[in-house]
Amino acid sequence: MLRNAVVLWWMGVREALAVHRCIVFLVLDESKALGKAVLHCFILNGAILLGSILAWDYGLQPAVGWLLRVLVAPVLGSAAAGGGRWLLGAAFQALWLAPVYLVTMLVSCGIYNDVAKHAYLIKMRQQQAGAGGGSKAASAGGAGGGSGAGAGAGAGGGLEDAAQELYRVVLFCIFFAEVSVVGKVPYVGYGLNVLALSWLYAYYCFDYKWGLQGVRLTERLGYFERRWAFFAGFGLPMAMSTVLLSFYPGAAVLAVLFPIYILVACDCDVNAAHDRVIGPGGAAQLRHLPIFALALWPTQHVVQLVTGSSNSNRSRSRAASRPNERLGVGAGAGMGAAGADGHGGVAHAYR
Repeated sequence: MLRNAVVLWWMGVREALAVHRCIVFLVLDESKALGKAVLHCFILNGAILLGSILAWDYGLQPAVGWLLRVLVAPVLGSAAAGGGRWLLGAAFQALWLAPVYLVTMLVSCGIYNDVAKHAYLIKMRQQQAGAGGGSKAASAGGAGGGSGAGAGAGAGGGLEDAAQELYRVVLFCIFFAEVSVVGKVPYVGYGLNVLALSWLYAYYCFDYKWGLQGVRLTERLGYFERRWAFFAGFGLPMAMSTVLLSFYPGAAVLAVLFPIYILVACDCDVNAAHDRVIGPGGAAQLRHLPIFALALWPTQHVVQLVTGSSNSNRSRSRAASRPNERLGVGAGAGMGAAGADGHGGVAHAYR
């Protein structure tokens, strides 16, 4: 089991670094909307956010420090000059960098969703064309791309989708808080922090695809926890881009690279990777790792406080009892359940 886990982890790293596959999406995108969305993300996070950080670190801050040493230090002393430099740095972060960071992150969320939708449609058209349905796929994609991409996410009904989205947001806010706390543990905190961030970022990348396919949240989590080794490797490059840098530069670099990882995830076949390592249906042999277990209990209580206990319980029981017709998966395919092929609730993820 350990050898298989290491091999799957390494395959996840290699899949994440195979960024050349993004070129296929850009070439097949006849509308060029995908390329525009990626370019907008690069400009927003690379030129504006990261550019602001670099301009301050390598331009404004040295210039301000020199002026303070020349003009203020001889009159008020070096301590006053140092304090003035610190105050100007704090003012820059509070009045410019933090607002720019918040705005770019909010706008980027919409861009990431657009990137995933366009990539999903391109992949579906490519598959249907290979199966002899190219003309039908092209007409569907050209006539109503946005509605086609949203069909999967809305398969469960608007109210249930909203409840799942609320649950998902709360769950990963709590999980991110746990990741931050784990990073403070002596000796092993750094390694655990990198591992947890790898899982978190990997889930973010694949969650767009699963949402467009109409996969319910419990099935996404169960599928992810069965393939914890692969996803730990897939998220490692993103995690390292943040832990090796300070907060704002790391966030900017990750935001620039994230659309690329979304495209890579859209073209990634996790099931095939598992089959190559441990054989068809072998995912059931890799022990289920309850990555999100600690975050589930407080999430349920937070959602109950927000939505009301009775409504929350009814929605959860209704979601658990209703099978996912689109995937052909029963209620038992929730947390960590594996289907007959060993691939669980996301066995029909597009390849």
